[in-house]
Amino acid sequence: MEELSSKKLIIIVLLLLVIAFGSGILIGKNYFAKGSEEIVAIEPVEENVAPINKTIRVYVAGEVKKPDVYELDDGAIVKDAVVLAGGFTDNADTISINLAKKLSDGEEIIVYSKVTYASGSTGTVSNAINTNSSANRTGKVNINTASKDELMTLSGIGEVKAQAIIDYRTKNGPFKDIHDIVNVSGIGEKTFENIKDSITT
Repeated sequence: MEELSSKKLIIIVLLLLVIAFGSGILIGKNYFAKGSEEIVAIEPVEENVAPINKTIRVYVAGEVKKPDVYELDDGAIVKDAVVLAGGFTDNADTISINLAKKLSDGEEIIVYSKVTYASGSTGTVSNAINTNSSANRTGKVNINTASKDELMTLSGIGEVKAQAIIDYRTKNGPFKDIHDIVNVSGIGEKTFENIKDSITT
């Protein structure tokens, strides 16, 4: 009787071991199967970074309704600046201005009146008009309309000082007199003496 009970006990233990082993296999399969499902390749997300729009500042003066310094997108044309300035006055000489001309930073647009232009003014009307240089008929460099490269043709005026002249007139408006150029940072009386015979306003 005891031998029979021992056999039964051994059989029961073996059955329990088989059941436990089988359960372990099933649990392991489910674990690894679940883990493989959770491993998902993460693809890099492409971010659409908006391009930074470069801006320029130009000074619009003369026969416009709201003369001032205006900020425009790089690539803007004279017409865009005139529109921001409120448009032409009734007395503006619009024929002499190239409205399609592309603008550059620090540029000055002077819209002359019909009377002034008709009188044969020898000064440069503006970079917006159909001219190829800021120098007037006397051969002098107009410090109100000259580009950086043109300003750098003056004695003692390098790239830094040329940019300082452009920044000054953009912020403060056109020079009323050639001597006003000494108000620009980096330009003193000595520099003025060297260039005074080569500049005009």
